[in-house]
Amino acid sequence: MIEPGVHPDTYIHIRILMGMVTSLALARLLTGLARFVQHPGRLRVHWIHIGWVAFLLLAVLRFWWFEYTLSAVSSWNFARFVFVTGFAALHFFLATMLFPDDISEFDGYRGYMEARRGWFFGLVAALLTVDLIDTLLKGHEYYSRLAFGFPWADLLLIAGALLATRLASNTYNVIYLGACLLSQALWVLFRTGSM
Repeated sequence: MIEPGVHPDTYIHIRILMGMVTSLALARLLTGLARFVQHPGRLRVHWIHIGWVAFLLLAVLRFWWFEYTLSAVSSWNFARFVFVTGFAALHFFLATMLFPDDISEFDGYRGYMEARRGWFFGLVAALLTVDLIDTLLKGHEYYSRLAFGFPWADLLLIAGALLATRLASNTYNVIYLGACLLSQALWVLFRTGSM
C-alpha cells in the first residue's frame, strides 16, 4: 500500500538513478575486459584480477536483480534514497578499482592489485556490509527465506575482506576470492527465483 504523500512513481524515479549508476559500473567492467581483447599484448592479464572482475560482474547483476524487491517499499525518504544510491555507487567504485584509468606506474594488474589491496578490500568489505544491511532492511519475512547460514556466511566474508586489507598473501587472496565467487554463485543458483 502506498502511504499518503508518497507518489506511486517514487520507486521508478529512484530506480532510474540506481540504473544509471549500476550501468556505469557494468560499462566499466565490460570496457575493461574488452581492452584485453582489443590490445592483448599491452596489459598483462592477472587471473586473480579477472576472478575479482567475475565476482563484481555477478555482484552488479545480482544487485540489479534483487533491488527490484524495493518496488514493494511503500515509504521512501531521503535516507533510503541515499542508502540505495550509495549501494549502487559502491559497485561503481569497485569497478573503477578493478579497471583504473591508468596503471602505467605498476607492474600490470598484479602489481596494481597488490599496491591497492587496502582500498580494494576495504571497498569489498563496505559492499558486503551494505548488502547485509540492505537484506536486513527488507524485513524478517524476506531474509527468513534465505539459505541456512544467513547472516553468518556474510559476516565471515566481511571479516575476510577486512583481514585481506592487511594480509599480503597470494594464497589467502586466492582462497578468499574462491569463497566470494562461491557465495555469489550460490546466491544466483538458489536465491534468484521469479520476482
